[in-house]
Amino acid sequence: MTKLILEDQTYKLRGALFQVYRELKGSGISEAAWENALAIMLDEKQIPHKEQTPFSVHYKGVEVGRYYTDVIAWDNILLELKVLPEGLLPINVAQTISYLKVTGFPLALLVNFGAADIEIERVPNFIGERSQQETAKMNVAPANDLTNPELTYAIRAALFEVHRELGPGFIHYVYRRATQVELRERGIAFEFKEQIPVVFRSQVLEHIDCRLIVAENCVGVAPVALKEITSAHRQKLARYLRWLDLKIGLLANFYKPSLEIETIKR
Repeated sequence: MTKLILEDQTYKLRGALFQVYRELKGSGISEAAWENALAIMLDEKQIPHKEQTPFSVHYKGVEVGRYYTDVIAWDNILLELKVLPEGLLPINVAQTISYLKVTGFPLALLVNFGAADIEIERVPNFIGERSQQETAKMNVAPANDLTNPELTYAIRAALFEVHRELGPGFIHYVYRRATQVELRERGIAFEFKEQIPVVFRSQVLEHIDCRLIVAENCVGVAPVALKEITSAHRQKLARYLRWLDLKIGLLANFYKPSLEIETIKR
């Protein structure tokens, strides 16, 4: 019978997690409060731990942001805490895998205190296998009616590479910075627009925050991390395209296990 990695430590952590849950079940407290309660219990059980530890997120050797852990036990087990009434979802596992890649830890426990019963899922660090599986699923072919299809194809390929390398689970600016690194590596010229001037009769009315990547002066690229892309997000990108006189934009959502790219046209 194959022995589970870090089995003894995991057993002790599960005991602490169940005890916290039994004592606070139904309290309606926040994720931060559950984290504080768990820290108290780990202290009682003399399990070494740290909370909110920062880790640099690197993309191809460039630091693109930071990730803060929930709880680390024994310097090698990540505890990712959730309060989800609907229960754990595949996206929660995918995000945890991304965090294992950043930390380099061999194991994570994904814990949900918000459902009818506590959920504890072991997530081993099998990054190599994950990368091969995701690479096989990539489909970067652009739609046939796109303006400038060769450039759009190249940008889409860059976006898929960023998602394959980082995975889901980080905030917008991490994916924006990583996308710029990848475009630069592929020789695709771009400019990062933090603001756009709104002009009326040759007069600037105001500057609007946009944080848009403009590739080759013709394609607007908006990497985001959203639970869902709404009509408001599409309309916002369409406005940016109009103000910058661009014909096409790509709205790339990195939130989910599979990358979503929507094409927005003027």
